[in-house]
Amino acid sequence: MCVKDLLLPNIKQWDVGKVKLLFDHVVAETILRVPLVEEVVEDRLVWQEERNGEYSVKSGYRLWRGVQSSNRCNDREGNWKNVWNILAPSRAKHLLWRICRGCLPTRTNLQQHHVQCSSICPWCDIEEEDEWHVFFGCISTSQSWRAAGLSALIDSRIHSFHDAKSLIFDVCSREDRRDAGRFAMVLESLWRSRNNVVWQDDREDAIRIGLQAYHNWYDWFLARKDHNGCTTNNFPLTWIPPLVDQVKCNVDASFNNNVVTTNRGWCFRDHLGRFIRAGSAWDLGLYSVFEAEATALKEAIQDAISLQFSHVSFESDCQFYLL
Repeated sequence: MCVKDLLLPNIKQWDVGKVKLLFDHVVAETILRVPLVEEVVEDRLVWQEERNGEYSVKSGYRLWRGVQSSNRCNDREGNWKNVWNILAPSRAKHLLWRICRGCLPTRTNLQQHHVQCSSICPWCDIEEEDEWHVFFGCISTSQSWRAAGLSALIDSRIHSFHDAKSLIFDVCSREDRRDAGRFAMVLESLWRSRNNVVWQDDREDAIRIGLQAYHNWYDWFLARKDHNGCTTNNFPLTWIPPLVDQVKCNVDASFNNNVVTTNRGWCFRDHLGRFIRAGSAWDLGLYSVFEAEATALKEAIQDAISLQFSHVSFESDCQFYLL
């Protein structure tokens, strides 16, 4: 049945009896309230984005931008606030944003934008270069993560995630802000080194990339503390954790003039700041400051050897030693 079947023959009026017979009261009343125009106008296409119904390039572009923005919002799973809150330089955070938004000019992305180039990774010359391969899949990548002390952080996620975006969101939301910051600095160093291979044919050692990334982050962290007025010397007041899977030992010495003794102590903690072990000792007599600090460091090293620690950083209030 068509709408015309609900009208009286040859008259543009509703057949009230038929409408009430076919529909319930509410629907019938709704139909009968619809006005019937005597003048018949031919149907035509109307562009609803303009008041006059006429299409314009400006309104078409505005509609397209709205659809694109809506699609991007729907594709932004994850908490972006966690990404921006990590302890890392702005350039490293911006790189994370570019990776997660899919606008990093990897070779596969360039080909999707009709750029004539090879899709093979310039580092290994074996697999196609996408975001996952550059940062987590290439042969050289694992060596860089290990050198930066973040292999445990990455290895536990390699088999759980299959795209760089999901892994980045997980690290930024679950890990300590400092660990996430070091993670971002390794990504930034890997991408810079990749570009050096492409544009300058300069292949940097993978282990050096990881070590340099950690030292760059550490220097930035110290400079940030100095800039904020937290300290004026070469070492920050805030305790800095060691690399993941490593241990830090803080040592110090003191003097008791009343009983004429030189005292010293040390404390081991992991990268999360969890206590592992502590020790102390004292000797009769007053050593020099350097002798006292050196003796404390020596005994802390001996304690670390007895505990069979393989990667320990030793820290005092006057110097920083990495063994």
